Amino acid sequence: MIKERMKLNIARHIWVVPAIYSIGALLLAILIVWIDIAHYETVKKVVPNRLLTSTSLTQTILGSIAGSLLTMTSITFSTLMVVLTTYSGQFSPRILQNFIHDKVTLRVLGVFMGGFVYSMFSLLFIREVNDDDPVISAAVGVCIALICLIFFAHFLQHVANSIQVTKLIDRIADEAVEMIEKMGKQGRRTAERPDLEGKEWTQLHFEKKGYIQLYEVKKLLEAAEKHQCTIELLEPIGSFVIKKAPMAKVYGTKAAAEAIHASVKVGDERAPAQDVEFAIQKLAEITLRALAPGANDPNTAIDSIRHIGMALKEASYLDGQYVVYDERLIVPQRPFEELLYETFYEICYSGRDRVSVLIAVFDALKMIERDQTPAIQKKVRKFGEYVRAKVEEDILNETDRRRITERFEQL
Repeated sequence: MIKERMKLNIARHIWVVPAIYSIGALLLAILIVWIDIAHYETVKKVVPNRLLTSTSLTQTILGSIAGSLLTMTSITFSTLMVVLTTYSGQFSPRILQNFIHDKVTLRVLGVFMGGFVYSMFSLLFIREVNDDDPVISAAVGVCIALICLIFFAHFLQHVANSIQVTKLIDRIADEAVEMIEKMGKQGRRTAERPDLEGKEWTQLHFEKKGYIQLYEVKKLLEAAEKHQCTIELLEPIGSFVIKKAPMAKVYGTKAAAEAIHASVKVGDERAPAQDVEFAIQKLAEITLRALAPGANDPNTAIDSIRHIGMALKEASYLDGQYVVYDERLIVPQRPFEELLYETFYEICYSGRDRVSVLIAVFDALKMIERDQTPAIQKKVRKFGEYVRAKVEEDILNETDRRRITERFEQL
């Protein structure tokens, strides 16, 4: 959970990774100039003469590299802005997070900024070296420039892949499934709230408004064990809360209040770290954009619906009203039928006049239902009945009705 909080903090500030690379480049510049000054004789013996340059030539090379890297950084930022505009306009504003916080994007920005920082500070420090003494700062700068070129080519390929909708859908679905599988390994899920009646409790309240992004389960359990109390959180992950809204009930001593507040992360936007609904909602929004009159792309919608079915099948294993950890921590969660409805109801409404889209929805429901418990099968079939009743009002063609009915009867 500490790792998840670190990810959230880095996600809020995209400058963190480039700053780390820049600091590393500054330290490298100091190290190389120190070697040129303090270990000049050793360098002459170890480093080939072809890699040694005079101070004046070094300044020329580093100046050219600094200007070139600044230009490449500007191009990278321009490309980044184009991609962000594409993501926001064609897919969903929520998907911007996937690209902004993408490891490749942050590393490329970090490498370019680091190369620029190295060149500039090497130019600043190289004045301490005698004009006639050969140095290796230029050779290191050329190596960094080549590395930047490699990263730039990799970045262009990454951007070309990122804006392909099929690969975007596949990547988002894989991230959702990975997160759901991780969540499935934690706690015991139950439809019944543990019996805590008769015990004295203290109610805690949220200290700020926003979306619940993270519950640090490990810290909450440690606080519950330390103070010998039971903690019941009152809102599921992803809920929007206001200041002073009820946050938790503490059964037993209220000494754990400070630790509980520190273990609940609330932010301005939803985060996919533990939010199953938000992870799947991104796919649903891509589907809705594809069904919009301006886009009119049913094939993308169908592909997205299939991936939604895959993610929901994994989410169905997390069914339950509550997650209980060691009988010390109770976390509410949205039941599967609610997740199913929230994901598909707008898709069914937007695609009500497109039989191919509705058939894809029923195929996804069939995928979810297969090899499931009777309880999940009952919930899926009940939702299928809802979809069938909803869309048959708008389907006038008898052949289309028959195809919808055939898909429904397979549930």
